[in-house]
Amino acid sequence: MSGAAPTTTPARGPVDGLPVSVLDEILEWDVASWVRALRFWERHAGDLAGRRVLELGARRGGLSLYFALRGAEVICSDLAGPAPEARALHERHRVADRVRYEVLDATAIALPPAGVDVVTFKSVLGGVGSHGAYDRQQRAVEEMHRVLKPGGVLLFAENLRATRLHGWLRRRFTDWGERWRYPTLDEMDRLLAPFARVERETFGFCATLGRSEGQRRALHAVDRLVDPCLGSRHKTIVYGCAWK
Repeated sequence: MSGAAPTTTPARGPVDGLPVSVLDEILEWDVASWVRALRFWERHAGDLAGRRVLELGARRGGLSLYFALRGAEVICSDLAGPAPEARALHERHRVADRVRYEVLDATAIALPPAGVDVVTFKSVLGGVGSHGAYDRQQRAVEEMHRVLKPGGVLLFAENLRATRLHGWLRRRFTDWGERWRYPTLDEMDRLLAPFARVERETFGFCATLGRSEGQRRALHAVDRLVDPCLGSRHKTIVYGCAWK
């Protein structure tokens, strides 16, 4: 497994030809930080055209848009079904014919074993493990592993617990800080242990604390400067690929 994200990675701009406006729709918040996950996936995951992709915890369907634009056939899912904005987003980008919408529980995915080429999520495990339920996070990753075909890949991006300061600020200033269970980096490594190979990077310290996207962009510039000096366990985002 690799450590910190390379500091030479550009902060913003197109990912394989995608304009910044589309990246904003795909990633929604702290785009300058989370776009590193897309760049990492593109370096490691290969051609996505024609592959069957399952997005879990899709909400407004941003990652489903990303994969559909790449030519994949996508299952866009969430616990109560994707938000209405997801279908509108996909129709606006003329990829709705590549997307299927499903109600799926990440801890008990109602799909057959070895049925998809790719499983993906962004900032989902913390909610799955709400109120200290590490066992639910473990079941979710086990289910992701189960539905992947042999040789399939999990493309993940998740918020980390990071430092005690982050924990205090989240509890103090966010509605979900008390219930959300942010995994540690060591826990993420344990959760991904069933996979044959894992490659991952970490990034972020300040940007997640911004209260607006403008603040997060400014704080991301600070993160780029301090990232080489931080240990991986102090960072707020982990992203990568895990092959079955």
